[in-house]
Amino acid sequence: MSQYFCSIVDNALRNPAQRMYFDLGEYRYGLTIVGDGEPIVCFHGFSESSYTWDAINLPGYRVIRIDLIGHGDSDIPDEDKAYTIPQMIEDLHTVIYHMVGDRYYLMGYSMGARIALSYALEYESEIKGLILESGSVGIASDAERLERRKADEDLAVHIENHDGAWFATRWAEAPIFESQKQLSEGVEELIYLRRSNNSTYALACTLRGSGQGVMPYVGDKLEKFSVEGLYVSGALDTKYTTIGRDVFGKLPNFKHVIVEGAGHNVHIEKPQMFEQAVLDFLHKKG
Repeated sequence: MSQYFCSIVDNALRNPAQRMYFDLGEYRYGLTIVGDGEPIVCFHGFSESSYTWDAINLPGYRVIRIDLIGHGDSDIPDEDKAYTIPQMIEDLHTVIYHMVGDRYYLMGYSMGARIALSYALEYESEIKGLILESGSVGIASDAERLERRKADEDLAVHIENHDGAWFATRWAEAPIFESQKQLSEGVEELIYLRRSNNSTYALACTLRGSGQGVMPYVGDKLEKFSVEGLYVSGALDTKYTTIGRDVFGKLPNFKHVIVEGAGHNVHIEKPQMFEQAVLDFLHKKG
């Protein structure tokens, strides 16, 4: 079962949220639902939760924000299989189908974007539009994927030998989050709380089961992918802006939006600009 309830919605008056759970066999998923209208399903990043989207307001849409397994208010299963990408995609599809049916938009950030992309490739006919923020298509090179898997395993062992506070501090120092040091103290504290409240067991299982080192490369599947999409990256995040330009920017059915002054986590660093990019895409689709 979930080890904590980290409800830190700071804009409840502007964007009221409904909290609920979905039972799935021996464990359950936590969800936050915001707004009314066409459904948009959201996946968060590694060590985050559905509360990462608190500052994002999408009028006219019903936003179903799911805590990935082992994160937020979702359960922490004992079996390793629950943290693998194929099993998560199968479980998430069950949750989504019962919550919204078989037609919806899908949005994901970082790890959530990787999972959203793999999910969309599996259930392409159900996706009305795909929104990816700072997401990867996997690592094409077998040797580089192996090196990443070794790095993920090393981090998993370190996490297991420490606590959530150590992880939150360590993760915040990653170069990819350098731009977050410009955020207000209050926003930084919320991010720290979400990261530090995670189960170290669940974080280690996630790295081993669905990290970039074990994710299959899907870049070669995008040429035949027909879903219209939006890829958002921060200009300060050169790695993912390059992915956006070289991969998604070359697809006729995708638009790549680069947000100036933002790094890896655009929806937190520049929420209004992120909102506008998403709404422009949705309105064009609608």
